[in-house]
Amino acid sequence: MKFDLNKAFPHPVLRYGSDDYPDAEFQVEIQLDRLKGSSSIRLAVEFSLSEDDILEQVEQGRASFVLILECPMTHLRKAYTALEPNFDEVLPAGELRGLVELRPFVVATCAIRDFRAKGWHEDYHGMDSISVAAGAVLAADEPKQYYIDNAEEAPIGSIFVTAAVDAIQDGRWRCNLDGERVEIQLSTTDHGRLTSARRALNGTADAAYLMNGIYLPALHHVLMEADMHQDDYETHRWFRSLNARLAEHRLSPIGTEGANRLEDAQHLLESPFGSMPCLV
Repeated sequence: MKFDLNKAFPHPVLRYGSDDYPDAEFQVEIQLDRLKGSSSIRLAVEFSLSEDDILEQVEQGRASFVLILECPMTHLRKAYTALEPNFDEVLPAGELRGLVELRPFVVATCAIRDFRAKGWHEDYHGMDSISVAAGAVLAADEPKQYYIDNAEEAPIGSIFVTAAVDAIQDGRWRCNLDGERVEIQLSTTDHGRLTSARRALNGTADAAYLMNGIYLPALHHVLMEADMHQDDYETHRWFRSLNARLAEHRLSPIGTEGANRLEDAQHLLESPFGSMPCLV
């Protein structure tokens, strides 16, 4: 069931962009929020219908509010039906990821004979009552789209991305925490060298040198900055991912005063110093 402004119906339908019901509205408020401390998603829906004759069909059980949820990335498709104008649902972790589309309708649950609405456009005033088939749409609102990321489920390494910046001199690097991922910025030359080194050392013991030389101090820096400026960063993806990893390892959450972040950074990276070949 898709929302299509150009779709022709055999009967008046209350919907956005149509004047079948010029003085009535069908609107849906939707909240899709990640539960605090969890990767589960809470879906809260409130239907608002101002057309009394359609609302009467819902109240008498001959029609219902319907919300179709579709998430292509996880191949999830659900249809929620409700006789009440609001409902809540908690979706388990992993069910939603990426683009999520929600399409609200009012749908006949059985055949409705002799249906007529006072709010029809004047063009329909001379028309006798109509029969509506079971499953037919009586009202439709515009689809709502949301994007759900999996930051809380992502590994610690996913919070970092490297970037070449012309203004940085060779041999230096810095962190930019203002994006969805922490950007480790290097000179163009060093960025090319680092990219080559990561490819060559991937899966080898020597990769521990990169872990200690860049990622350990970068993670320590990020933890310290996040503790001091929690309000500035708490909406970023890297912040939520990092906080989830701290909770997973039973370490102090971001914002904890006096937390030993050097110790925490080493713990999150599985003590990389001891893995360096020169020590082993």
